Amino acid sequence: MAPIIHFKCRNCEKDLALPPLPSEHVRCPHCNSEIPFFMNDSILTRGVVTTCASCGHDDLYVQKDFNRQVGVGVVAIGILASIYLLAKDMPLRAMIALGLTALVDFVVYFFVGEVTVCYACHAIFRGFGKNPEHEPFDLKKLEKYGGRTPRGSA
Repeated sequence: MAPIIHFKCRNCEKDLALPPLPSEHVRCPHCNSEIPFFMNDSILTRGVVTTCASCGHDDLYVQKDFNRQVGVGVVAIGILASIYLLAKDMPLRAMIALGLTALVDFVVYFFVGEVTVCYACHAIFRGFGKNPEHEPFDLKKLEKYGGRTPRGSA
C-alpha cells in the first residue's frame, strides 16, 4: 500500500488525502486555502511517522485499520442470529453463531494492518512503517487534547 495521510482542512473541515510531499504547505482542493504541512525527514526518507504532518504534534497512537461500523455490523449480525436461534429453541446453534462471530473477529484482527493516528487532530497515516515509540490508544492522552473534538473546530 502506498503511504497516504488523511486529515481535515483547518478552514473548510473537508477531508484531504495526500501522499508524503516535501512541502511546507499544501493547497486544499475544496476551499483553495493554503494549509501548513509539517513534513519531516523521517516520513520522507524512512517512511516512519514521528510527528503529525497535519498539526505537528508528536503524540500518536496505533490502531487496527478496520472500519468500526463494519465491525459493529458483524457483531450485531452474530448477536441477532443467536437471538433468533434461541427463540427457535436451538441453543446449540445459537452458541455456534456466537462462536463463528468471535472466530471471524479473531481472523480479521490478524489480517488487518495498523494505522498511526494523531491524538490532537485525528489525522490518519496509512501505509507507513511501524514506529516502536507509538503505543495503542490511551484515553488519558486523548483527554489531554480535548477528547474526540478536533482542535480548532469548537
